Amino acid sequence: MNPSINKKMWAIILVAIFAVSIPFTTAGAADKPKFSFIVKDMTNPYYLRMSEGAKQAAEDLGVELTWLAAKFNGDIEGQIALVESQIIKKPDCLILVPMNAVALVPKIRECNQKGIPVVTADTRSKEGAADVISFVGLDEKESAVGMAKFLVKHLNGKGKIAILEGYRGSSTAEERLKGFHEVLDNESGIEIVASVSAEWDREKGLKATEDILQAHPDVNAILASNDEMALGAIQAVKTAGKLDQIVIVGDDAIPAVLDALKAGELLATIDGNTDKVGYNAVQTAYRAVVKKEEVPKWVVVPSTILTKEDVTAEYLKSRGIE
Repeated sequence: MNPSINKKMWAIILVAIFAVSIPFTTAGAADKPKFSFIVKDMTNPYYLRMSEGAKQAAEDLGVELTWLAAKFNGDIEGQIALVESQIIKKPDCLILVPMNAVALVPKIRECNQKGIPVVTADTRSKEGAADVISFVGLDEKESAVGMAKFLVKHLNGKGKIAILEGYRGSSTAEERLKGFHEVLDNESGIEIVASVSAEWDREKGLKATEDILQAHPDVNAILASNDEMALGAIQAVKTAGKLDQIVIVGDDAIPAVLDALKAGELLATIDGNTDKVGYNAVQTAYRAVVKKEEVPKWVVVPSTILTKEDVTAEYLKSRGIE
């Protein structure tokens, strides 16, 4: 065992391994409010961090929380089945990170019909298609605008950029893409040479980047919509021997990408404070359902751009990483 990996880190690794197939439920008395929180998957550390925030809120507020995840991002039928299983149990509130904006709408409507309040987090459902108490998450479009501006400035307003998109149909992916285009389409010195979906996946990000490098060997930057795809891009660029020629940016600030930042392999990522998304989603549901308070239709969670200089010992400690 590597002595530099502490006990907490090993606990996180073990949770990540088993979370795909084993849901957790926080301990609770019979009179505690019961919330179900369903995310897209647990193969991405993004949702592990969200679960930590959600569990903390459940402990702080005295909520019994059931956490569930589909097997992989894109497993729409699996996520629908999870929602159906919770509708039968009739929790006091369902907190949902929908696989995309449309696919889960019929199940949200079913929750509406059965009197189960719904809060969405991280990814929106189609507005007006079903009743949702509140959406808790980033302003993904503005966050992407900030990253695109950062990249353009780094390139001094000139260069060829390839975009790795997330799942098409996901509001998160679509909003990030809109933000990129809002900036890049108005920069005369910038050319978007490719924009392909790698579906949030590292291996698909690797393959997509290999194809991009083959078709556009003079590309200057890879703008990845999440860190898993950015890590795949780094691998492809390193293999091509072009890490000193091509800059790569990502989004989500997952632990593995922080190492890439420190090593200078990644230019920047976006810390979306996913733990706060989880915490605020449970808190918002509690305020609305238990306290009967009026809550905002959108609880905005702030984001920040991280560079190598930001990955300090203090920052890592705040994330529970050593």
